[in-house]
Amino acid sequence: MPTITQDIELCAEHLRDGHLVAMPTETVYGLAADALQERAVNQVFALKGRPSSNPLIVHIENAGQASRWAAEVTPQAQRLMEAFWPGPLTLVLPARDDVLRCVTAGQNSVALRVPAHPMAQALLRSFGSGLVAPSANRYMSISPTCAEHVAKQFHHSELTILDGGPCQVGLESSIVSLLADDSPRLLRSGMLSRMQLQQILSEPLEEAAGGIRAPGQHLRHYAPTTPAQRFTQLPFDALSNQANGWIWCDQVHASTGPAINLGSDPEHYAAGFYAALYQLDALGLEYIYIQTPPQLDSWAAVHDRLSRACHSLA
Repeated sequence: MPTITQDIELCAEHLRDGHLVAMPTETVYGLAADALQERAVNQVFALKGRPSSNPLIVHIENAGQASRWAAEVTPQAQRLMEAFWPGPLTLVLPARDDVLRCVTAGQNSVALRVPAHPMAQALLRSFGSGLVAPSANRYMSISPTCAEHVAKQFHHSELTILDGGPCQVGLESSIVSLLADDSPRLLRSGMLSRMQLQQILSEPLEEAAGGIRAPGQHLRHYAPTTPAQRFTQLPFDALSNQANGWIWCDQVHASTGPAINLGSDPEHYAAGFYAALYQLDALGLEYIYIQTPPQLDSWAAVHDRLSRACHSLA
C-alpha cells in the first residue's frame, strides 16, 4: 500500500534511485519521476496506464532551468515566464536534442512548468533536476487534489506520496504552445484565462492545431466511475431519487440524494471540483448531475473538464 509522508529528502532520494513519487502542486498532485531516467519515465506510463503517445510535462525549479530542456526560449516565452512562473502555466517549446523522446512522445517539442506549491519547489530544489509529473491518477480518471485521492488511485502500489495538503488551484495548468513558424496556441485551458495570457503576449492565442499533442486532450478524461451528466435545464424528476448525487453552481434545489454546492466563484469552484467528484463517486450512486456554470471566459477551464468528464443533458 502507498506511504504518505512529508519527508522531502526521502522523496528526493527515491526519485534519484529511479522510483516514482506523487508530489503536490498548486494544480493537482503529479506522479513524479526523474525526467533524465528513461526507465523511471516509462514506469509513469505503466503505472498510470497512459499511452506512450501522450507527452509529459517536465517540472523545473525556476525559469533559469528552461534552457536545459528547450532549444530556444523566445521573447514571448520569457514574458509569460516572468508573468506567471511559478504558477499554473505550461509552455511548449522546441526541445533540445538530448531530451528523452519518451518524455516528449516522439515530438521535437517539450512542455515545461514551474510549479508554485512550496513543497513542490522544495522537492525540485532538493532533487536538483527536472521531474515529469502527470496527474497522479489512473489514465482518464479523476485527477487527485489531495494525498488521500492519490492513495485511493494506487492503493495496490508501494508508491510514496508527498503530502502537501489540498491543492489550491484544483485544475490542471493552462498549456500554451510557442513553436517556431507557428502562431501562439492555447492547447489546454487552465485557471489562467485566455485574456490574461493574451495581455502578456500582446497578440491573440490561436486554437490547438492537429499536429501538436498535449496532455489532457482525450475526449473522455477526468471522469468518475459513476456516470456523470451536466445540465442547464434542471431534470426535476431526478431530484427525488436518493441514488442521484448533485454538484451545484449556487442555484441549489432540494434533493433526496447527496449534494455539494461549489458556489458561483470560478476559482473556488475549480479548487473543489475534483474533490467533489471523488466524494460523490465513492457513494455508489446511479448518476452524478452537475449544473452547468456560466459561459464566461473565467469558467473556460471548468467547461473543458466538464465536457470530458460527463455527458450533456441540455
